Amino acid sequence: MKYLQLLFLCLYVSFATAQNINVVSDPSSPRAKFGAEKLSETLSAKGFSVTSSDKFKKSKDKIIVIGEKGTDFWKKNAKSAKIDDSKLTKKEGFQILTQNNVIYIEGTDASGTLYGALELTDKIKASGKLPSDLNIEDSPEMVLRGACIGMQKPVYLPGRDVYEYPYTPETFPWFYDKALWIKYLDMLVENRMNSLYLWNGHPFASLVKLKEYPFAVEVSDEDFKKNEEIYKFLTVEANKRGIWVIQMFYNIIVSKPFAEHYNIKTQDRSRPITPLLSDYTRKSIAAFIEKYPNVGLMVCLGEAINTVDDDVEWFTKTIIPGVRDGLQALGKTEEPPIILRSHDTDGQLW
Repeated sequence: MKYLQLLFLCLYVSFATAQNINVVSDPSSPRAKFGAEKLSETLSAKGFSVTSSDKFKKSKDKIIVIGEKGTDFWKKNAKSAKIDDSKLTKKEGFQILTQNNVIYIEGTDASGTLYGALELTDKIKASGKLPSDLNIEDSPEMVLRGACIGMQKPVYLPGRDVYEYPYTPETFPWFYDKALWIKYLDMLVENRMNSLYLWNGHPFASLVKLKEYPFAVEVSDEDFKKNEEIYKFLTVEANKRGIWVIQMFYNIIVSKPFAEHYNIKTQDRSRPITPLLSDYTRKSIAAFIEKYPNVGLMVCLGEAINTVDDDVEWFTKTIIPGVRDGLQALGKTEEPPIILRSHDTDGQLW
């Protein structure tokens, strides 16, 4: 009985003396919100009593403010602090400052805000306590940091040529595993990677439908719905973690149903660029950019285009205009990453 009373007393004292921390973050920023959630989870696991808020209020408790430089949120919630952020200019950069009982985490942009929150999270995990006087700044040195996943097979699919692998549960069953994606994306952001490359020949006919070319889709309606669901899930979850989903594709490749409709080959290195091929590809890219958030493109020109001159024409008059068409449809101006793979082309010309 005395043992139980002593145990109860110890638990009571432990909970009664748990340090209260209020984590203030911008609810309109997916990356700030994600960083705040990870930070709160770690604080709670270390025994802190954590509350979340979107407004700064003076308190005797410890406060952590997480926000992006220049935003209305940051101006409102850091106005009482004396913060010099004139040197906070590098992309994905952040600074963490301690003033009295408040820790301010300020990012140059949304990703910098996330990385600042994760930096403090890592320090708490390592030490088991909240740093009392933390004043640091940091930013990545490499512009793009990522991992590549091959949406391809070591063998050809029946009736298809090299690079031609539609997105289906039969061919890529792991692709539809949401729990696996969360685990993988968490690994990427823990290592501060900001891009994920999906490597495929012609992915668009598995992901978008075009009213001008309804016959071009090369997966069943059921599989198309699954592809929409998992791709939107992937891009939304990646965006929270500051990760661009970058879809790689070869040129010039069209879907098998498209090729059969027009009685052409899916890929033919000797064929010239035609208005039909350009229009189909441009519209496919535009629909892809418009439909899925936080996506970019990795372009391999050399595999199925005959000359370097054709490479230049295709890239500048089909691919880039397709991206801009998609952005215009979205009403956005920030261009996503467009990465040129210089294999079998002359990258110096760009």
